[in-house]
Amino acid sequence: MKKRIFYIIYSILILMLLASCVEDGYDFDSINKEGAFSHENGMYIQIGNFDTIRFQNSDVALSYIQNITGLFSESIYEYLVYDNKGRDEALGSISFEADFIVHINDASAKGFSDFELSAEILKGDGENTGIQIESTNYKADTSNSQAFKIGISKDDVPKLKEAYTLKLVFNFEAKKVDDDDYVLIHNVKLKALGGISFNLD
Repeated sequence: MKKRIFYIIYSILILMLLASCVEDGYDFDSINKEGAFSHENGMYIQIGNFDTIRFQNSDVALSYIQNITGLFSESIYEYLVYDNKGRDEALGSISFEADFIVHINDASAKGFSDFELSAEILKGDGENTGIQIESTNYKADTSNSQAFKIGISKDDVPKLKEAYTLKLVFNFEAKKVDDDDYVLIHNVKLKALGGISFNLD
């Protein structure tokens, strides 16, 4: 991803320099160094893996919360928005996408239901940012990777400026949970459907 962005920026700079060779007295400082790249299938920023999610022993319905911090940064936010007359405006909707891997030993014998996963994005003080995220169901009795996705609409992207914590809430039922039962959200990518913005300053 970074290599592709480098080549695109490099190509733009070469074109700008070629233009400066044609016209005497061309002032590079007068060029608008802000812009955006886009791709119809979206552009990815690699994030990595979330910590392994393990559940505590219980014989009743469970609601397990996993808080993930460090996911939102100022530098990533700046890729997703551009300045529109002093106001941040999103280039498009975004999504966090990953492989959802379940490791539950003998899920049927333990009475494991499917996981219902809901998510909230919180500010540093714990207040909800107001970003709307749909809940998703994942199977507990499969070893196959399942598609994990948290979608954020274009209108909600500017609210990420204050984002600090991704709160994942797992709701499920089980008669028994062992210490080696876990969920892994692996190979997380941020997909920007509207492209990314850049500033050459």
